[in-house]
Amino acid sequence: MDKKIKIVLVDDNEDYLFTMKTFLERNGFEALSATNEQDGVELIQKEHPDIVLLDVMMESLFSGFEVCRAIRTNPDTEEIPIIGISAMGEALNIEFDQWRDYQYFSPNEFVEKPVDKENLLSVIKEVLQKAKKDQKRPKWKKDLDESYKKGQY
Repeated sequence: MDKKIKIVLVDDNEDYLFTMKTFLERNGFEALSATNEQDGVELIQKEHPDIVLLDVMMESLFSGFEVCRAIRTNPDTEEIPIIGISAMGEALNIEFDQWRDYQYFSPNEFVEKPVDKENLLSVIKEVLQKAKKDQKRPKWKKDLDESYKKGQY
């Protein structure tokens, strides 16, 4: 029997969490959830999921950034893929740019709310496939990629 892919959802909207958790479980995933920054970080560190779906704006505008930073700066969790999810484009008229915004928010992908659930399944699959390939790459190549993204080359 295949091991289910474990997803941690971090979002302060309990209705959204219930809906997404149910949808993901019906599509064969194991889904766990947290409703705030602190609980999200603790759950991720405890469960070490295959992927994280992370709301950007929770208790504060930058809660999602802090969760992402906590994941990326912890050697035990830094490789866990993250999909940032937010309505910040609509709410704040801000568009996320993965390369420009990388230093303070570094998800593997970003999806705008309202989430197209079928598209989200495709994004999850793509992010997991890319993460699996990246795990096989030598560390020096990963370090070079990180330096390039940070503008050090």
